[in-house]
Amino acid sequence: MPSDARRILAAALFATLAGTGCTRLEYAAGGIPWLAYMRDAPFFDPYEAPRPAPAGTVAFDAPVGVVLTPIPATEAGLNEFAAGRNGTNPFAADSAFDALGQQMYERHCAVCHGSAGLGDGPIVQTDPAEQKYPPLAPNLVLPQTVARSDGYLYGLVWVGRGLMPAYGGRTTHRERWAIVNYVRRLQAATSAGGN
Repeated sequence: MPSDARRILAAALFATLAGTGCTRLEYAAGGIPWLAYMRDAPFFDPYEAPRPAPAGTVAFDAPVGVVLTPIPATEAGLNEFAAGRNGTNPFAADSAFDALGQQMYERHCAVCHGSAGLGDGPIVQTDPAEQKYPPLAPNLVLPQTVARSDGYLYGLVWVGRGLMPAYGGRTTHRERWAIVNYVRRLQAATSAGGN
C-alpha cells in the first residue's frame, strides 16, 4: 500500500474515532486492556485508606481516640457506664491536661453552667422577657453533683441527658475526661472557698 493511501486511511480512521466518542466503537475499544486505562483508572474513594494494612496487624488507636460502645442517654445507662470498667478516669492530672480541661469547659460548658460551674452561664437569662432557652443549667458544685462518679460525669458529657446535648461528637475521649477533671477542680475550689 502506498504511503499516501496509508496516510488517508490513518486520517479516516482518526476522524472516525475522534468523531464517534461514546459509541459502540469506544466501548469495544474499552474491552482491550491497554486501551481501557482511562475507564479503569486507579483512584481512591474518599473514605478508602490509601494502602491496606499489612496482614496480621491490629489498629491500636482510632483517629478520634478511644471509641466506646454507645450507651443510652438515661439515668440507668449513665449509672451502668459509671459502674463499668470504662467509668474510671485513665488520665492523671497535670498542668497540660488541666489546661485542656479548662479550654474544653469554656468552649462547650460555660455557656450554660457558667465559668465557675454555678449554673449561671450567659445563656441562662433571669429576665423572662429575654428568655430564649429553658432556665435550667444545673449548678455543678452542689453536693449531689459532687457525689456523682467521674464515670457518670464523663457519660453525661458524652451522650447528654434531658436538656443537656451530647458532646461526644464534638469532643474526643481525652477531652471529655479533661472536662471531668476541670469540673472536679471547680468543685474543689468552691468547697475550699466555703460556698
